[in-house]
Amino acid sequence: MRAVRTVPAILCTLLLLASISGCLSSDGEPKETSVIELIVYYDATSGVIEENVQNNQQVSETGVELTFDFSYTKSSAGAMVTYYFLPGDGSSAVENDAAEDGEVTYTYLTHGLFDAAMGGIDDQGNDYFENVTIRIDKQISWGDSNTADPGVMNIETTPDCSCPAPEKIVVESTVVNIENQPATPINQGQTVTVTWRMLNSTDATTVESAPEQVGDGQDASWMHNQYFVEPGTWKLEVDVSAEGNGEERVNVDHTVKILYDAQESVPNPMSAPEADEEVE
Repeated sequence: MRAVRTVPAILCTLLLLASISGCLSSDGEPKETSVIELIVYYDATSGVIEENVQNNQQVSETGVELTFDFSYTKSSAGAMVTYYFLPGDGSSAVENDAAEDGEVTYTYLTHGLFDAAMGGIDDQGNDYFENVTIRIDKQISWGDSNTADPGVMNIETTPDCSCPAPEKIVVESTVVNIENQPATPINQGQTVTVTWRMLNSTDATTVESAPEQVGDGQDASWMHNQYFVEPGTWKLEVDVSAEGNGEERVNVDHTVKILYDAQESVPNPMSAPEADEEVE
């Protein structure tokens, strides 16, 4: 069974000194000389967290699971005893007993461009690691149904790391003017005027759509790419007003993506011959 322990505090010091040590190799730079030959295979260095919020209640959230295979890592000084992955999101390192499991798996639940590290320790206390950049975006499906006064969607753009802000926020939104059934001479259904508004973290209006007329049983959509994203809580609002007396009810559906610049490390998948050799 896999053991999960906290990597000694010395690892944190090593990470702070990474820029001096010259041990970075994920971008093709020469490796620092070490008795440990760190060979790690991984199929992905990026992913998208998916969150579903309906009527102001979170329905589900799916993180991004990444797996790192250390099975071929070895040391010329002795046996490997520990494999670890430090995710760079403020969480403790995930550490496995090398004799029990060659894979380390971690699930990201927050977005950001993370400076992570993967490494190994042998039975002589030798410790070697390499840095890897992980990009985690986020997509939020947000809905407010059968309402005459749609709620405000809050969009948290602060990354969970000491890293750049997101590159952009992508908004795709649809408003459906619910058809009145059955229609009567008194209740024929009304046209509504819909306006979308995006506000930045200081509540100053960033962009506003042109008002759009939506007839009974009809729908309208708005798409917007917001660049120059500052960290904080952004807001997406929808104003709905009926033309006649009373109020008309609508369904609002937003799909919002928080996207980072594609600066993640290149994946290092296991080749077919190596995969066959491991099976044998």
